[in-house]
Amino acid sequence: MKASRLFGRAVSVATLTAICTQASAANQPLVMLKQITVTAQLRKQNLQRVPIAVTALRGTEVRRRGIHDLNTLVNYVPGMTISPFALGQSLISLRGVSSNDDGPGTSSPVAVFIDGVYFGNVSDIDQTLFDIASIQVLRGPQGTLYGKNAIGGVINVHTMRPRMHGLHVRTEVTLGNYGRHNFSGLITGPLADGWAGKLVVSTRMSDGWVRNVALHTREKNEDSKAVRAQLIHVGAHTEWLLSANASKSDDEDMARVPMSHRTAFPLPLLQVYQSLCGTAPNPTCATNPYDGYQRQFSYGLSARFTDHLSPVTRFISITAWQRVYNQWSMDSLGAILPLGNAVWDNDRALTEQMRLVSRPVNKVHYVVGLWLSREYRNRLRLFLLPSLNPDPALDEHYRGIDRIDSEAVFGQVDWQFAHRWVLSIGGRYSYEHRDMSNNSFGDAKNASGYGGAIGLGILPNSLINRVSHSWSRFTPKISLSYRPTSTVNLYLTEAEGFQSGGFAAEPTSIADTKPLRPEIAYNTEFGAKFEFMHRLRANLALYDTRYKDLQIQSFGPRPGIVNPPPNYIGEFETFNAGGARAQGVELEFDWLATEHLTIRGSYGYMRAKYSIAYLSNGSVYSLLTGPGNAGCLANPAQAGCVDLRNQSGMDMLHAPRNTGSLEAIYDLLLPGGGALEPSVSYTYTGRQRGELEPYAIQPAFGLLGARLTWMSSSDDYQVSLWGRNLANKVWIPDVYTIANEVFGVYGTPRTYGLTFDWKFH
Repeated sequence: MKASRLFGRAVSVATLTAICTQASAANQPLVMLKQITVTAQLRKQNLQRVPIAVTALRGTEVRRRGIHDLNTLVNYVPGMTISPFALGQSLISLRGVSSNDDGPGTSSPVAVFIDGVYFGNVSDIDQTLFDIASIQVLRGPQGTLYGKNAIGGVINVHTMRPRMHGLHVRTEVTLGNYGRHNFSGLITGPLADGWAGKLVVSTRMSDGWVRNVALHTREKNEDSKAVRAQLIHVGAHTEWLLSANASKSDDEDMARVPMSHRTAFPLPLLQVYQSLCGTAPNPTCATNPYDGYQRQFSYGLSARFTDHLSPVTRFISITAWQRVYNQWSMDSLGAILPLGNAVWDNDRALTEQMRLVSRPVNKVHYVVGLWLSREYRNRLRLFLLPSLNPDPALDEHYRGIDRIDSEAVFGQVDWQFAHRWVLSIGGRYSYEHRDMSNNSFGDAKNASGYGGAIGLGILPNSLINRVSHSWSRFTPKISLSYRPTSTVNLYLTEAEGFQSGGFAAEPTSIADTKPLRPEIAYNTEFGAKFEFMHRLRANLALYDTRYKDLQIQSFGPRPGIVNPPPNYIGEFETFNAGGARAQGVELEFDWLATEHLTIRGSYGYMRAKYSIAYLSNGSVYSLLTGPGNAGCLANPAQAGCVDLRNQSGMDMLHAPRNTGSLEAIYDLLLPGGGALEPSVSYTYTGRQRGELEPYAIQPAFGLLGARLTWMSSSDDYQVSLWGRNLANKVWIPDVYTIANEVFGVYGTPRTYGLTFDWKFH
């Protein structure tokens, strides 16, 4: 679909909507949609007045939908997916852009902020948030106010502030199948004159819904705990908000399973799996012989200071320090051979953001600021031999230590130059310096005699070196907004995003340690936001994003390798592969159909393809009837071989063509007091490429959920009966390949339970 055609249709629809809205000068109804306030432009604004595509969820919606982490959030954001590979390896994609290199030398293209604190790695996010006030997902490049590593978008999570007046206590207990038992508690209230505090604890536990018939264990369980404390002081002109948080997770293996046997892979993994679990897809059965685990421990401190310098200007400073330990060891093949990889992460970050924010003065509003950060990432990754005891002295391993210093200055000015017109101009200058230490312990010894692992050839060489590099860029943005009526907002935006350069994970030669060029995104977006009679709110966005110098990781045989190890299946390589283009349409709406019935929905259509992409060590695979991988590597053009190195014109990875959600909520008042609130929801994600192989596809899936909530007349008590994936659909959230064979994990089957919620004011 041509972008010009999409833009033309959108302008026609938006103009017609504006005319209809102006013609409906009826009185406001008694029952209206609630106004949604967002902070997408670092200040509080009505969602409908922000010239940005934003998915905004209130805390009540988050609780009703059971959202507690990114895996449960993505179903309600058009164009967004996540592949939950393991802790520290989840691949998040928004509008077609993702990063499949999870090493310490690169960052996610989607930035995450919790209460204004930046998290550079998706794996570092607190997984058991309970006191959520709102979640806002900014879709598309956000290179001006939010900076580097936000070319896909930004996820803003806001928690409840401590209450200055009156004691507030809330507890929530959930019991469900597969041994589910969660507990969350919150207490907040005033402590002294001008002081208030908040304490939140949360636990999530389940027995696991996968039965491992090889190890006689349960997998895909959940065991996580979190605590957050906040202290706030409000003075005449200043405010301090001090926060401390800690969380811990200890889960079993992800239960990866073999899903194909198309090539001359020497082990009959799929046949063995099917002999024990059946030929039909069986999400609750696993046969991996390696007993894996995933553990995380994190803690942090932050301080937010606000000074009302004048009636029209505020100064805000956010200082934060975070420490995260990740450790996981996962089975890779799912049957027969206990082949796995283990990872130990040690991350810490110190960030500082200062900004001046004004109220409108003479129809001008501005935000200017300074950003500083220092990050330290230390990762040890082992590729394990068939052994249950990982040993860095014997196994192939790579240790990467990355020290990152980032600085930026940014600003944006919004000018209402005419009665219905607002012009926004912004820019950000970002500078980043990385210092990377590489230590690769491979099969072959280097000139100094270092190395000599007896491994798989994933790290065939050994090396020790240290490299550093700096990147900088100015990323501008200009947006023109036109409001023909008070309930219609049309905007056109040109914005640029900047994904910092970095260093490849698991390098196997000195040449592989050279710095990567940064990714650049150029985005053109047209949006139309409108409300009709305060009962229908609809937001439409059409975008055309061009990506340059994509950072892509591929796994395959290195061209020209001489005398490969006997079990050689390929190497990791991360490089700038070329460009891509994503075009799409996104629609979100809230409709108050009747006084008691609300219908919410979203839909995203995306056409994302590589324009020029060549992967120098991408796999050249051969089917069972072909000449074999060795023959195909020697002559990729012969019959029976498929050369995957040229990806030009192919769909981007993790970029489904269609995504959507639909939810209906009915509010029924009971004669004796209280209320019933039944709700039903359906989410859909279209088929998508999971890896380079054309058969490594994640099939489309749709999930049905429902909830029935009884609320007391005082709203102090709530009891909810809920179910997710009620149709018990078999779905696959992630696939990956090893030696051209497909492996993956199954998504959660039908779950149900009861939730008891008690509040005291």
